[in-house]
Amino acid sequence: MIKYLTHDQLDKQQWDALIERSLQQQVYALSWYLDVVSPGWEAVVEVGEAGEYKVVMPLPVRYKLGVKYLQQPLFCQQLGAFSLEGDIDVVTYKKLIGKVYEQVRYVNELQFNTSNVVPDLSSLPNVEVELKATHYLDLSIGYDKIFQNYSRDRKRNLKRARKNDLEIIESDDIKFLISFFKDEVAGRIYGGVAASAYTMLEKLHQVLREHQACRLYYIKGTDGKINAGRLILFYKNKVTLLVSASSAYGRKLNGRTLVLDQLIQEFAGRDYIIDFESPDKHEQSLIYFYESFGPKQVAFQAVSYNRLPKVIKLIRNVRMRIVRMLRGLANSYVS
Repeated sequence: MIKYLTHDQLDKQQWDALIERSLQQQVYALSWYLDVVSPGWEAVVEVGEAGEYKVVMPLPVRYKLGVKYLQQPLFCQQLGAFSLEGDIDVVTYKKLIGKVYEQVRYVNELQFNTSNVVPDLSSLPNVEVELKATHYLDLSIGYDKIFQNYSRDRKRNLKRARKNDLEIIESDDIKFLISFFKDEVAGRIYGGVAASAYTMLEKLHQVLREHQACRLYYIKGTDGKINAGRLILFYKNKVTLLVSASSAYGRKLNGRTLVLDQLIQEFAGRDYIIDFESPDKHEQSLIYFYESFGPKQVAFQAVSYNRLPKVIKLIRNVRMRIVRMLRGLANSYVS
């Protein structure tokens, strides 16, 4: 039986046990992670005869003007469906997504995980399925083989980084990373970044530390100043590059290359993969940087639809046109 469960109806102990044992396991889907990035999240669940969870799909619920909708949270690239019994069949996918379609009239974007295969949803009006991608680097082949696959530029920049006498330090203080993110990254994100996102990142870092699921690295130059930082997730056999930011000077010193190379060396030859958590296609420079380490592109899917009344659709479309116009004016002013 497929049930739609509100937040207070969820059995989080049972939920986390399923995520931990599932083929699709992702740290983003654990209840304590979702509680930070999507407070009040809900779910559709396939429940067995004894009330046991068999398949679950977390739903990042939000509200605007009293309307419930779904939107992929910050710091949470992949969600989707998770099962105790391995692969999920087409019928179950359709039942899960169909239940969401019944209960939620607007899905801005719901990103599934790389182990999910979203079936044909053409029977559901207005549903769109978009193909996205991240990059995975298999570390089991050993450092020598991985290094051979570095691009010529990456090898050259690694040599430069080593000559710059950079120091990599591990820290518990997230404030430097947030400062770099505000100054150097936020302005490039479509729609900007709300102040609440930085509060969320602080809280997420704290919770990840409590679960021993992250490391925070900073790069310090010979002048003694921190010029870049990276927050990295560790869960099962996956190492995920969650947040990275640096000053313009820090990028010139190639500290990002040095940190990633050190991470690769640490886990090379073991059954680990690095998930670069690659951005959308418009961030081509960052995608090029990740691809220079020789990872494989891995696809995942995102589901969106709009079943809102026509009046609300019209208001939303006008608002989006205004936002795009203002952003265009701002960009032309800056250039």
